[in-house]
Amino acid sequence: MRPQIVSILTFVLCFLAAVPMLAQGPSASSGPPAPGRGPTLPELPLDTNIVILFIAGLIYGAYVAYKKYRTTNIPQ
Repeated sequence: MRPQIVSILTFVLCFLAAVPMLAQGPSASSGPPAPGRGPTLPELPLDTNIVILFIAGLIYGAYVAYKKYRTTNIPQ
């Protein structure tokens, strides 16, 4: 019974999250850009702290690998 509840709940939550996205109307500024304007730059600077994020990911990956290594190779 529990797997059915989980799958039904997942479907309902995905459906409820998708309906508002479909219901949004186009904004007033939608349409092609004005002539003479080039492509706009991205609004979020994604590469500002990418090095810190990469190092944090490496540290977390090493932690998970070490934790898994310790649990599988315990001497008896």
